[in-house]
Amino acid sequence: MSHMKNHGVVHSNAMLRPWLLLIGFISLFGAGYLWVNSAPWTLATLKSFADARAIHDVQTRPDRVGFLLSKDPALLKAVAWSKTGSVLYPGPATYAPTRFDLSLQELEELTHLTSEDFPASWSNYDRDGNELLYCQPAPRICLIYDRSALQNALDVSLDGVNWGVMGLLAGMGLLSFFLFWRRGTAAQPHDQLVLLPKQHSARRGTLEVALTPRDFRLLEFLQMKQGEVVTKDELYDAGWGRDFMPNSRALDQHMINLRKKLDPDKSRSPVIETVRGVGYRLLD
Repeated sequence: MSHMKNHGVVHSNAMLRPWLLLIGFISLFGAGYLWVNSAPWTLATLKSFADARAIHDVQTRPDRVGFLLSKDPALLKAVAWSKTGSVLYPGPATYAPTRFDLSLQELEELTHLTSEDFPASWSNYDRDGNELLYCQPAPRICLIYDRSALQNALDVSLDGVNWGVMGLLAGMGLLSFFLFWRRGTAAQPHDQLVLLPKQHSARRGTLEVALTPRDFRLLEFLQMKQGEVVTKDELYDAGWGRDFMPNSRALDQHMINLRKKLDPDKSRSPVIETVRGVGYRLLD
């Protein structure tokens, strides 16, 4: 009964493992594709870091901020706050061309949006996605970019990246490979050979094998020299006795039958290794 159960588990694993491998490759490929597409956003973020640093350094001089904005066609507007939360730019006396103006409502919305701890992030600023909003917490600055101009400046396409889907695909891929490995381990049950002299049998994991006296003598002799190569003459002496006239086919055929007994469904690792032209070795 235990042999039948083990055979069913092995068969199930053999059927499922290729699918797990396929799912793992497809999932990681999808995650990798999304990650590659996220590279343009990394470039955009690096640019925003540099822009935010430049504005932070001159934020108390509105004329200099306006100059920085006017130099960059991609950067439309900027808001900078002090550590206490007051708006430093644009201040009440700030002169800014119409393109850089922020209404009081926009200032209030951005101030409210960034009033608590938040991670640096990108989002659409307008309904059509023609303007992009980038905000960072330290120094606390929000930058509004023209999407088309930013793409032209970076020579990239800023398509949306679904980070949640990318994480899900990566997780599925890793889980599939883990299950593939686990089921591979399950397909090879603990199969160390244990000889049972009183029962005149052997056990490999859950499989118990009835042995003939000659089977037992051969395995016992191989186990005494486990890991070493045992010659055919030595095995003939152990299994048949010194008076037996060696017949190479008799030993070879006996070893074939013994292997079948120890691994009837071919689900376990080999236990007896043939050393061509010399003899046999019992593996660890």
